Amino acid sequence: MLALIAAADAGVSLPATAIAVLVAAYLPECVLASAKGWHLSLRTIPAMMARDLMLPAIWARGWLSGAVDWRGNVMTIQTKAVAELEETPSGA
Repeated sequence: MLALIAAADAGVSLPATAIAVLVAAYLPECVLASAKGWHLSLRTIPAMMARDLMLPAIWARGWLSGAVDWRGNVMTIQTKAVAELEETPSGA
């Protein structure tokens, strides 16, 4: 997005800038996948773009939620102080 703003300010072609940014972002990953013998298809780039669009939401949910389910194991994320407060009876 910042590259497109800079390109618009400089008077450079926006489609050319968008293509250059996509090539710079995804070409190295495709080269690595090819070098390792991983499957590449016409859907690889759109799948990578979808993954990258979802990552901020996944990251935020991981930080803001109180538990994570990793391969069937539920892990609670909290500090010792919070755990002690939850275990202490309220006395009411």
